Amino acid sequence: AVVSTQSTGDIGCYITTQFGNIAPADKTIYATRDITSTVCYAPLSCSSIMSKKLAEGLDSLVLDVKSGGASTTDSFEEAQWLATTMRDIGEAMGVKTTAVITEMDTPIGYTIGNSIEIEESLESIKGNGPVDLEHIVSVQAGILLVNAGIAPDLDTAEAMIRSKFRDGSALDAFLAILRNQGVEEKMAELLRQGSYEAVMGKASHVEVVHAKRTGYIEAVDALALGKAAILFGCGRQVPGDKIDHTAGIRLLKTKGNKVIEGEAILEVYHNGSLTENTLQKIKGAFTIGEECRPIKRILKIIGDN
Repeated sequence: AVVSTQSTGDIGCYITTQFGNIAPADKTIYATRDITSTVCYAPLSCSSIMSKKLAEGLDSLVLDVKSGGASTTDSFEEAQWLATTMRDIGEAMGVKTTAVITEMDTPIGYTIGNSIEIEESLESIKGNGPVDLEHIVSVQAGILLVNAGIAPDLDTAEAMIRSKFRDGSALDAFLAILRNQGVEEKMAELLRQGSYEAVMGKASHVEVVHAKRTGYIEAVDALALGKAAILFGCGRQVPGDKIDHTAGIRLLKTKGNKVIEGEAILEVYHNGSLTENTLQKIKGAFTIGEECRPIKRILKIIGDN
């Protein structure tokens, strides 16, 4: 706790998991929720999330609440209740709190996996990331700037955030965080240069999925892709499973894009563990039709901005 407090003052950020003296009762309560099938019970979710946030001594807080097929909420109405309740708890405790409800039917950006998502995140803070990911980050970080009195309005705040991506200062700040938490200078510089495989490795196999027909991608099932990714090493099926950090899925096309029959729409990176059954699940996550349906990521902002 002393190290993280000092680092927050020196660097501006410290990345950590929950440890002993941050909302210690929450670990016990969460373990109980896990064995009583109440992990998704909204009131307990509110208390679990907010207890950790409020223990940090914040002045301002922005919450990203997901709504959609790959979220833990069953409907937009439930997501709105969760967002509003957490906002009210934060405000009652003297913390300026805003909740942003975001769409989670479609994968955010173009990647699903471990190393591959880190690569996309780093490209994003270099200003080369997916439009939808940059939009979410710019809006949510922008709200913090407005709440802190650093920017007069959200449009100005978003522009300030995007400028930090493009002038290199966002990347500099992130690499400073890594160095402060023990990452070697050589590794940090490789990440700066975009030499991701040198740091995180590379899968031995690539499987390409092609469009079955010409049309528009009307839907990409994020939940189906996430579940499929677990089956070839991106996550654990049972406790103790080894995670393959190089495995993953890269979308070449996403919801709203026009495709031509036979065009490559997705790549699967694996190390020999991709089965035909899993590949069919991945292919089935795409719906191609006649209607162009662009992604709308920000569904609602609950707060004063």
